[in-house]
Amino acid sequence: MKNEIKKAIDFLLESQNTDISKYDESFLKKILETRMSARMLSSAGDYCDLLNSDRNEITALLKSLNISFSEFFRNTLTFAYLEKVLLPAIIEKKKKNGEKEIRIWSAACAGGQEAYSIAILFDEFIENSNGVLCRIFATDISNSELENAKKGIFQSASLNKVSLKRIQNYFVQQGETYTISNRLAKYIEFSVFDLLSGHGFCPPESIYGNFDIVFCSNLLFYYKPEYRKLILEKTDHCLAPNGYLITGESECDIVAKHHYREIFPASAIFQRNNFER
Repeated sequence: MKNEIKKAIDFLLESQNTDISKYDESFLKKILETRMSARMLSSAGDYCDLLNSDRNEITALLKSLNISFSEFFRNTLTFAYLEKVLLPAIIEKKKKNGEKEIRIWSAACAGGQEAYSIAILFDEFIENSNGVLCRIFATDISNSELENAKKGIFQSASLNKVSLKRIQNYFVQQGETYTISNRLAKYIEFSVFDLLSGHGFCPPESIYGNFDIVFCSNLLFYYKPEYRKLILEKTDHCLAPNGYLITGESECDIVAKHHYREIFPASAIFQRNNFER
């Protein structure tokens, strides 16, 4: 399978100018096997031949590599700690220091569920924020994902972890779909940003980064170690002193190897080792 993966990588680079070598090999293998099964092929060599003759399959393969699954309040423990401990502590610190803004980056935001989840939490604190505002910069490499995020229309399945009270307060049901309330849009700025690009450490819209929290969830494990390192260097550069990095539950070991410490067990919430909490 290794030779076939290399053939697929070389073919897509040459024919589509698309480099998929950045992805973790086990992830590529899984995607190729899924596509082979979908096309009822048992030979990886035959699948490479199919790529050479069928542009629709090239499109399907590239779409499969663009993992965009997300849901509201995806990691229950992370969001519980964020709601009960982290956000209240940050708000209090901002008020004490006379600062007026919490800055949060939702990197690789896909359809916007994560960004809207954060906005819901902050909106519930707004009465006690004493003028502290929240700005959420939500970015993704995909224009189509961002357009969907801006529309804020979601299937009921993605709301499985949203309480009935929050659904009533922040969504409008329209048949089988739910549209996010306009009151949350004021917190979020959606924009295109490539985490693997060599240009810039943070979204241009944020100007200087300095984020209190960076969400980079369920992304790192798709890439080879050198690209994980690149992403973490970017998020590290953008964090404010004592800032927090939040990843996916299954990525804790990856982040711990890059000089971060988890501040609460199994929360996937980290700070740099050289930062004081």
